[in-house]
Amino acid sequence: MNTTDISLFESGSGGDFAILNDDLLMGESLYQQIYLALFGGNIEASTKGSYLAGEERFDYWGNSLIWKDAQTKQFNSDTERAIQNNALNSSGRLAIIQAANKDLNYLNNVINFKVDVSILSVNRLGIIVSFGAKTNQQDKVLQMVYDNAKQEVIIEKII
Repeated sequence: MNTTDISLFESGSGGDFAILNDDLLMGESLYQQIYLALFGGNIEASTKGSYLAGEERFDYWGNSLIWKDAQTKQFNSDTERAIQNNALNSSGRLAIIQAANKDLNYLNNVINFKVDVSILSVNRLGIIVSFGAKTNQQDKVLQMVYDNAKQEVIIEKII
């Protein structure tokens, strides 16, 4: 279930490319896809079907360019928006799980996944995505801690 992709890391101001010896570092898993699905789109607005000429857009530019006719594949960061717009309580936790499942829905054809969210403190929550290939029972886990005060993701990979 490994895929080769550009390795990303959270720098506190959004995901950045990892560079090693003046070259892009490559990763061999779906961690990057999960991170981008949850935190790599646009938090200002989801992509909508049509726009007026000259209308300012707040969505991710790639959605209309690459996935114009495939709305289920667009990156819209419903998870990050849900984190910022919901209180960190039991109701907000359920809204965040629902948003994460929506963001990861496009991966359903490739992997089985399960999302769990836990409230760690007043300003922190944990997001755990367990995933495995459709044909393999061995799961991998990506644990992310979101600091709502700093609006920063801390990633812990558990293999």
